[in-house]
Amino acid sequence: MGLKEDIKTALNDNDPDRIASLALRERQVFRILISLAYDKTDLLCWRAIEAMGKAAGAVSKEDPSFVRNIVQRLLWSLSEESGGIGWSSPDMLGEIVINAPDLFPDIPMIILSFKDEESFLPGVLWAMGRIGSNDIDRLDRTLCHEIISSSLNNRSALVRGLSIWAASVLQMRDLGDKICSFLKDEEEFLFYEDHMLKKMKVKDMARRFLEIEDKE
Repeated sequence: MGLKEDIKTALNDNDPDRIASLALRERQVFRILISLAYDKTDLLCWRAIEAMGKAAGAVSKEDPSFVRNIVQRLLWSLSEESGGIGWSSPDMLGEIVINAPDLFPDIPMIILSFKDEESFLPGVLWAMGRIGSNDIDRLDRTLCHEIISSSLNNRSALVRGLSIWAASVLQMRDLGDKICSFLKDEEEFLFYEDHMLKKMKVKDMARRFLEIEDKE
């Protein structure tokens, strides 16, 4: 079995630690993970995004310069010169920050800088929420608030849903009244949670936000 098939098997088995072990031996793992992370309607894509963080965290301990090169490659894929091919790069960068926070203290703010690119906005919101949920204090909360508040008005159900989720993670209680207005929003979006990809309605994410606020 080739390396790519080994990785696909590990992703299907939801075993990112196995992929991290492979990455310690075979640096091509990173290239393969990037190649598997283009279709966000596919569960394998999201597990590849998650595994990227695990692999980067493992390799950064013995070869930080290599991981820095991977980060630079992902950032380049977000640039105009690349043709905007980095659909999942903000998400992957967020996972790398989670697993190697001390190595990349500047990356969270760089991720936020792509907020005005509509194709990257879902990934920016995802990375923002993931970094926040892991208690990594590298985000400008004022800028996060501006991004989330603006994104709640987006025509995309995915962007609205992720905005509500990020607001919940970052405990932006002052947005509660605005989020109440989504309790009748029936549009669906795909949301990766607990290693699974599930369909959610925007109203359900809004209800979850309000339930968490009530408990606190």
